[in-house]
Amino acid sequence: MPGQVYSVSSLGGVMSQPYLSQKLRAVAQPLFRFRQFVDAKEAIGKNRGDTFLFDKMQNVQTQGGVLIETNTIPETQFVTNQGTCVITEYGNAIPFTQKLENMAQFQLEPATEQRLRDDMVKVLESACGTKYINTEFIAVCSATNSVVITTNGTATATATANLTASNTRDIVNFMTKKLIPKYDGRNYVCIAGVTALSGMHADTAAGGWQDISKYTVTFAPNIFAGEVGEFYKTRFVEETGFLSNAIGSGSNYGQAVFFGADQVYEAIAVPEEIRVKIPLDYGRDMGLAWYALLGFQTVWNYNVDTEQHLVYVTSA
Repeated sequence: MPGQVYSVSSLGGVMSQPYLSQKLRAVAQPLFRFRQFVDAKEAIGKNRGDTFLFDKMQNVQTQGGVLIETNTIPETQFVTNQGTCVITEYGNAIPFTQKLENMAQFQLEPATEQRLRDDMVKVLESACGTKYINTEFIAVCSATNSVVITTNGTATATATANLTASNTRDIVNFMTKKLIPKYDGRNYVCIAGVTALSGMHADTAAGGWQDISKYTVTFAPNIFAGEVGEFYKTRFVEETGFLSNAIGSGSNYGQAVFFGADQVYEAIAVPEEIRVKIPLDYGRDMGLAWYALLGFQTVWNYNVDTEQHLVYVTSA
């Protein structure tokens, strides 16, 4: 047996040092798609309180009609309802020591900043997504060719299917009858989880599905992040961070949200930003944080306004 061996530290093992890869790896991040669709990003600025109000005009209370020549024109009025969006602080921080920054092989600040940016996206997108499912219009895919829709915010059936061509048509027809305006003037938008969207991909009856790779010049310049295709007056966006992929019978089905224009407000006092901690202990105590002062709110309330622009596909 040789006198010096690598497997015994005292006989040679200590002569080598563990090799540290030059690539700094990070865990995969979910893909959030909600915030890009917020219709009204209003920068209200600082020093204006934490409550943002927005007005919603209703239809005239009495419709006009045929006039008689000798009669005066009838008069009517309309009601304006007011919505409220509360501004909230959001943030998170990662402290680190000056010694670690000086000793680490990798630059600590860029790596820490990226972790914070990932966290910031998760937090703010989830806060936004929560408002997209805050709707009285609930749709349940009770079968591959049947949708149960309620208007009281409660799912009354159990999902036994994902989105299909038939289910999508039923939901879009419901939205059209409710006079929900199209998001881009021509189409609604559906943000769907992977499982819910797999039903559309698997449905061979979905004639008319247009894959994003085959988009014409009409859509190509304005593709949404995560957009995968278009079908029946609806543009589909895949999401992996907020919506559930395990609802309904046997937890085998997924959630989605259909919507038109003017669905969620975002009010901004301080946009999200990365902040550097003021060093303490003579520069030895360091850190980075992300911070935002903003709020989200669903625009329409069906119980108050008899208007809603969101349909949440889920299950009892």
